[in-house]
Amino acid sequence: MVTREEEMQEILDQVLSKITPGDEERVAMERIASRLLERINGFSDEHGVCGMLVGSAARDTWVSGEHDIDLFILFPESTERERLEIVGLLIAGSVLSDAERIEERYAEHPYLHGVVNGYGVDVVPCFNIRDPSKIKSAVDRTPHHNSFVREEISGLEGDVRLTKQFLKRAGIYGSELKIHGFSGYLAELLIIHFRSFMNLVRDAVDWKPGEVIDIKGHGARAHENPLVVVDPTDPGRNVAAALSLDNMCRFIDSARNFLEDPKIEFFFKAHQTPPELGEIRELLHKRGSVLIGVQFQKPDVVDDILYPQLEKMERSTKKLFKMHDFRIINTGSIVSKKNIYIIFELFDRELPSVKKHIGPPVWARADAERFKAKYHEKKTLSQIYIKNGRYVIEIERRYRTPGPLLREELSKCGLGKDLRDAIREQKFQILSKEELLTKSDHEVRIFIHQLLTHNDP
Repeated sequence: MVTREEEMQEILDQVLSKITPGDEERVAMERIASRLLERINGFSDEHGVCGMLVGSAARDTWVSGEHDIDLFILFPESTERERLEIVGLLIAGSVLSDAERIEERYAEHPYLHGVVNGYGVDVVPCFNIRDPSKIKSAVDRTPHHNSFVREEISGLEGDVRLTKQFLKRAGIYGSELKIHGFSGYLAELLIIHFRSFMNLVRDAVDWKPGEVIDIKGHGARAHENPLVVVDPTDPGRNVAAALSLDNMCRFIDSARNFLEDPKIEFFFKAHQTPPELGEIRELLHKRGSVLIGVQFQKPDVVDDILYPQLEKMERSTKKLFKMHDFRIINTGSIVSKKNIYIIFELFDRELPSVKKHIGPPVWARADAERFKAKYHEKKTLSQIYIKNGRYVIEIERRYRTPGPLLREELSKCGLGKDLRDAIREQKFQILSKEELLTKSDHEVRIFIHQLLTHNDP
């Protein structure tokens, strides 16, 4: 009879056989990385730089199918920042001279991203800082991360791959602001600490907000994040700072579910047929709720600038609905190639004409007099009366349905600077349920189904 442990190990072995890069894939990656590194090092005499391969490709923790290469140009510590930025981009451009496409991106300073033979390549200038406590920019930590992990990870590479694949399947892999999940470096540190994937998930089932992991015993500085993993190369930094509470909880829940009923589906999504239009309509009919969306053109900015602004816009719009008594069930945003959609599911299709307006406490005399004077001459639906020590009056509601509210008031909400033009110049559309289902992109309909059902992404 197969034991639970043997069953789990069989699943993990199956997963590893699918996600471990083969010889051909490794050779292809190494060939490209070596060629590009040689180009960086070709500038060593002229500019005193050296190249370093970092990230999962350098640590052999990458998952088969991942075609990402991270190369750093290390400048002498004494280099002026302006020179690093200018010369760094010139060197990066030369390194990527045969790339299929190149784009300039920005971390704390600019770097280049290109595609070479199907591999996404980042070429990032940084300062070669010996003491990580004296870094000049955030990316200066990366070479130190690289050295630490390479020294500690030997024999644990497969467990890192399992962890990454598990996180990917749960939709919580990636520290970028679009996801608020686990970074690759965080996954590596967790395995270095727990020594295996199984040890990690067994421990995670009992995690609570405020969990602290301190590999080197530095002593954690106070952090307010749900998970604190002290950076072994920089004790003041929390490697898990980007992880949201919900995504930490999703990991805990996935770990519990896997241990209770181990299946390969915790690592790979089973094939699912996209929902038909009729299925979504039937779902909305059963729910009896209202669906409304805002569509506008996607600004030309990188994700780490775009997504915080989107979150701000969502929060502001929720406040707008709440202020006008519309109750939200679900909300979410999706970014397609050209457009952004923010979608709301509401309880109320139409509100009554009457709105109860709560005024100041009776004992706040000056405020009370202003309130009474304001509504003395106005057309109202009731006299001013007192309830729970406050003046109350019933007035006619300005917005009874959500569409006009969004159309008139959305531009007054808190908006990120790159979204402001599209909204404040009325370059947006309010989409009804039918317009969302029939006129929007196919991926938007899939997103709506996920928003309503909370099925796995």
